[in-house]
Amino acid sequence: MKAAILPTRLPRWLPQGLILLVALLGAGFLGGVLIPGLRLAGDLVENSVALETIGEQQRYPALIRASLDAVRDRLNNRAYVQESIDQLRAAAGRLDAVLGAPSQGMTGRHAEALRDLWSQERAVLDAVVAFKGVPYRDDESTGTALNAGGRELDRDLIAAIRTSRHLLPLIDRHLAAIGDELQSNNARAALELRVVMLAGLVIAVILVLLAVLLLGARKRQEASLREARQQTADILRTVKDGLFLVDENLTIGAAYSNALESMFHRTDIAGLPFESLLKDLVSEKTLVTATKFIKILWSERTKENLVKSINPLGEVEVHLEAAGGRFETRYLQFDFHRVRVDGRITHVLVAVSDVTARVDLARELQAAQGQAQAQVDTLLGILHVDPAQLASFLSDSNAAMTTINSILREPAREEGAFRKKLDTLFRQAHAVKGEAAALGLSSIESRAHSFEEDLKALREKTELSGNDFLPLVIKLDDLLTHLQSIGELVSRLSQLQPSPPPAAEPDLHSVTDVIPAPGAEPAAADANLGDLLQDLTVRLARNHDREVGLYCQGFEAIPAQYRRTVKDIAIQAVRNAIVHGIEPAAAREAAGKPRRGSVRLAFQTADEAGYKLSIEDDGQGLFAEQIREVALRKGLISAEQAAGMLPKQIYALIFRPGFSTAEETTADAGRGVGMNVIAELVQAAGGRVGMATVEGQYTRFTLTLPRVAAAAGETVAA
Repeated sequence: MKAAILPTRLPRWLPQGLILLVALLGAGFLGGVLIPGLRLAGDLVENSVALETIGEQQRYPALIRASLDAVRDRLNNRAYVQESIDQLRAAAGRLDAVLGAPSQGMTGRHAEALRDLWSQERAVLDAVVAFKGVPYRDDESTGTALNAGGRELDRDLIAAIRTSRHLLPLIDRHLAAIGDELQSNNARAALELRVVMLAGLVIAVILVLLAVLLLGARKRQEASLREARQQTADILRTVKDGLFLVDENLTIGAAYSNALESMFHRTDIAGLPFESLLKDLVSEKTLVTATKFIKILWSERTKENLVKSINPLGEVEVHLEAAGGRFETRYLQFDFHRVRVDGRITHVLVAVSDVTARVDLARELQAAQGQAQAQVDTLLGILHVDPAQLASFLSDSNAAMTTINSILREPAREEGAFRKKLDTLFRQAHAVKGEAAALGLSSIESRAHSFEEDLKALREKTELSGNDFLPLVIKLDDLLTHLQSIGELVSRLSQLQPSPPPAAEPDLHSVTDVIPAPGAEPAAADANLGDLLQDLTVRLARNHDREVGLYCQGFEAIPAQYRRTVKDIAIQAVRNAIVHGIEPAAAREAAGKPRRGSVRLAFQTADEAGYKLSIEDDGQGLFAEQIREVALRKGLISAEQAAGMLPKQIYALIFRPGFSTAEETTADAGRGVGMNVIAELVQAAGGRVGMATVEGQYTRFTLTLPRVAAAAGETVAA
């Protein structure tokens, strides 16, 4: 069990009165002690500096008087006066600096009067301090005498001395008064500071007492918290579900149940983002959806009970790494609940349950029900199939399974050999699926369709190896086992059937649904092929919203050696004609055609050269430009090849493996197998394929097969 992190804010258990008192005392200490104390200390410092400045300035008026007297004496004695004028200028400048700029202590009425007196004094001093040069002249008759500048200096000096005798004592008194005020202010500020410090001491004592009380209360509360935490730890250690909290940033909290570590096979859960917990365990789409779902829970406007129905993690499959580098599949159920404190959502509680046993049991039950239903469906499907057709299908399917098995066993190393094996497997599986669809044996059709899906995935790979074909063995075994079970079921049913009644006069209207073409003779030897194709036509027309009539002729003349070949070709041809050729009834009417399309198959003996099978539909025909674009898009031809192809060469592309003009892959179209099967069956028999088409009118295929000997079954060269 991981320890919970203590909150950093004041705990809620503190008595409200103590909290309020501490807050008030803190505010009082700040506003009544600390701030005033700092202000008073500052005032004391400033007053002391100002007092020192004033004390220093009090000597300058006397210095000015002494300098004026010195200049007067030197001038009378015809001595050097510039030094005394410089002293006067310096003393006046110091007073200018103090009285000219506002500073601490230089405020009030004394300061204003002082500045006014000084401005008057400064006016008379300026004439003296402005003098420069020599005030004397030498005369042989009179000796040293004042020159014009000296006489002017003498007049200015007399005026300055007269004015200074009146103003400088006043300036002294005002400076002394300002000094007295500053000393009085210092004494008052010192007293106030002592009072403030005493108040601070009292508040500090009270705060210490409160701190002692609060520490005692905190210790008692911590004891309660430790007990509660221990109880929580016991619960989380014992509970079988995974419990944890996520905050608004979707981060997992520090407290969670021990079962969570065993569920996810990791110990670094505390502080982990919720996305990281599920990453690599579920699909990216599920992870994104789950993250959005949790974020929705933080919205106050979202109704918790309503969104629970769209929980994407209600029952999710995860793949966890086990010992030995293996992975085990588990099924987890996540439940989300809001956690509110003071009416506000603070966390989301996530409860994780391992429901693997329940899911496995439900799947076993569903599988058993499905198997039972499949057996019933298979039985019902067999009962409505003509026994002769079913026997023929089982025989042909077993032969196809044997061929597929031998192809899978056949070794291959080159890419071309792998592709050839793949095309052959496609042809055999497609033939089985087509005949099963014609007979309405959906269980076999679905398995063959699944086998085709795996083949399609291999065809889309850029490189193939022998290991790629290994998974096909499982699908083949399932299909073969199912065919064998159907064979056994047919055998048992045949034992239960009573002896057939005496043969009655056949009803030509009920023997077969095949509509004979004008001039055609009634089907006899292979009428069941016509019935098979008719059933296939009805199903395909219904599934693809078409109205189609099937017309067959000459099937009684099909040699036994070609029965399987012609049947496979006919099934593929009818499927291709209805899915790709015949238009919907509305489109046919818009084009001026009958609502009901027609597909015609005719088998006849051509001459000594062999046999001819013609397949024609009055559908939309083939569009050369569409075939060219599809072949380019699928990479069957290059742009240079497409530019130089004749129409005959373009039409021949429909026989290429993988070619299809269908937009989507369905059970009846889209894999590019049907026409390829026809071409390979004819080629394997040593025949040829001819084709004629007119866009919007019809498509006709003429298949020529070599004649076979009647007795030995050997093919006779044409």
